[in-house]
Amino acid sequence: MAEDKMVEVLIDIHLTEGLTSAMPVAYDSSRVLYSLLEKDVFLKHEVSDSVFTQSMLYYLRDPAEMEQIYSRVVDSLMVRESSGGTLDQF
Repeated sequence: MAEDKMVEVLIDIHLTEGLTSAMPVAYDSSRVLYSLLEKDVFLKHEVSDSVFTQSMLYYLRDPAEMEQIYSRVVDSLMVRESSGGTLDQF
């Protein structure tokens, strides 16, 4: 998966994690919900979970590149938060 697409998928993955962890439900229920929403993220970006996993493993082999990717992810999430962005944006 191209780096730009990886950044976009990771942004939505982290938004999904934040959404499910903030819900007032039991941990087991939030994990089930996360799994369902994660599938929606992959559908949105037209990527399979196996391609995502393979891409993560690829980028993790180069820590400097992975750090660069996550720097972009964090920057994007901070911009959304500071501009009053909501989860509706994802």
